[in-house]
Amino acid sequence: MTTEHDFFGALESDEHGGIYWSETVEVGDQPVDVSVSSPGDRTVTVEGLDTAAGFVSSLDGLDLRAREAMLSDVDNRSSDVTSFIEATVEEVGEDLPEMLVDRSGDNDVDIIRSLQLIRVAIHPHQTGEGAPFAAFEFAFDPDNSDLALVVSLSNRGESVGIELLE
Repeated sequence: MTTEHDFFGALESDEHGGIYWSETVEVGDQPVDVSVSSPGDRTVTVEGLDTAAGFVSSLDGLDLRAREAMLSDVDNRSSDVTSFIEATVEEVGEDLPEMLVDRSGDNDVDIIRSLQLIRVAIHPHQTGEGAPFAAFEFAFDPDNSDLALVVSLSNRGESVGIELLE
């Protein structure tokens, strides 16, 4: 079965009824892998696909929201954001100042500003209140580290969780 959508075009279903779309999209000056997917046992509405299309079209602003969510967790010393920052500082060592995009003197802020958005996964079936509609994956040095932070946003663009991936 094929689902048609104005933005995504023809979305083919797999043998279980799941849908998948992917594209590399420029966000700022960097390419980002963006995917839209839903398992076959979930219902995807036209509104969910429209919201997903809006997310793809608004990645720059949503990237900023995700970074703001990370910044709001910096003061929580037990947060995944703080753990990520500490691990990054340890991993990068004395090369950190040269790797920062901007140097304000606040390493936590500077590291978050320097993160690269590498992947966005959108789940158009996750439209409930507080559900993780999109996952934004960030890395400081993606070519040399497996560390990543994933910020989940609701279909309204609000942060619903931040997770450290090691």
